[in-house]
Amino acid sequence: MKTKIATVNNFEEEVLNSTKACVVLFSSEFCHLCVVLKPLFEKLAEEYNNIKFFTVDTLEEERLTKIFSDDGVPTIYFFVDGDATEIEYPADEDAGYSEESLRTFFDAHESGNLRIV
Repeated sequence: MKTKIATVNNFEEEVLNSTKACVVLFSSEFCHLCVVLKPLFEKLAEEYNNIKFFTVDTLEEERLTKIFSDDGVPTIYFFVDGDATEIEYPADEDAGYSEESLRTFFDAHESGNLRIV
């Protein structure tokens, strides 16, 4: 499944009201870590068919950014039944999100072992 672009106009319908879990990457083309992360995000979208993947351009979607990503980019949120959980950014901020950590999170969801508190 390809990544889709989420906007203020489609966010409620596509993400909040989705019957599938959704992952939303808040990013900007001016953020180096975002640019590096995008190909990985697209690769994972092709592999995890039970999860919908979206990107939000934080410069174009200021209203969504203020709600979900006001602390900076990249930020990734995981939505299930309209409830949002931020996928924790790694302690090593220079390294960014790793493929392994994202796969672990998505695999836990798909196996039913993801516990969000």
